[in-house]
Amino acid sequence: MSHHHNDKGLDRVLPFQIDTLDVRGRLVRLGPLLDSVLSRHDYPPVVSRHLAEMILVAVLLGNSVKFQGTFTVQTKGDGPVSLMVADFVTPGTVRGYAQFDREALERLGPEPAFTAVFGKGYLALTLDQGPETDRYQGIVALEGQNLGECAEVYFRDSEQIPTLVRLAAALGADGHWLAGGLMVQHLPHGSAGARTDAGGHLPDAAAEDRWLNARSKAATVAAAELLGPDLRLAEVAWRLYHEDEVLVYPTLGLAEGCRCSRGKIAQVLARFSPEDRAEMAVDGRIRVSCEFCNSAYDFDPVAIEAEVPQE
Repeated sequence: MSHHHNDKGLDRVLPFQIDTLDVRGRLVRLGPLLDSVLSRHDYPPVVSRHLAEMILVAVLLGNSVKFQGTFTVQTKGDGPVSLMVADFVTPGTVRGYAQFDREALERLGPEPAFTAVFGKGYLALTLDQGPETDRYQGIVALEGQNLGECAEVYFRDSEQIPTLVRLAAALGADGHWLAGGLMVQHLPHGSAGARTDAGGHLPDAAAEDRWLNARSKAATVAAAELLGPDLRLAEVAWRLYHEDEVLVYPTLGLAEGCRCSRGKIAQVLARFSPEDRAEMAVDGRIRVSCEFCNSAYDFDPVAIEAEVPQE
């Protein structure tokens, strides 16, 4: 990672808070990490852009929850992009992957609407803190103009926390991807305060005013500000909230990382019978590639037990 990239806040997340407005927020900007994730598969530009936004959502949400483990955001729908998934592993490792029908996407033309790409389906958010804990899962319908709107609806309906999410992703003229995201939430004293009613309003008029003020300022953020790269993340926060004593925290670094390993795949293969394994083999070998990072693994079907990691 060059100094130039770090200075511009690429592959970093910036937490901030504004106590006068009862707001907590996150700004995230991705650069080389995205190139790394997106180059592992031959994605059409529209898939890359949505996957970049999906990774932004995973980072914005995953970094705002206090936990140790994996935060997963996943869409499932009946559109040309049937499955899209992004993982955020604490403290800051991400990966992503999409399944899509190339021909169906091409028929949609160059700038298809979000609903045309994903179809009818759902966005699922899963928090997994390991085998000793219960997994938490929240689900929201795939509606709205983008994944950011889906996330807002999730917080409004499932958590009753007023939330604004803004996302931008673009392929630069230099052939490199950039993406930026902003999330602000009404969280007095750092925890969920008064919850909203069915209409999304806070019970206290003063709190509602503070939130509307915070939200309207955040909504002015431009894609160019989110993407940078000439503005530092802290400068974006100050631009939006220069009247409101915004407190910015140190940025946290993000990296691409996959959790696949030879041992884990051997564990899965070991559950199959010798007959099933023989059928999987091509020219006497079982070849498996990771859907996320595309790493290829090659096994001898009769010697898999020896490769299963011992507890």
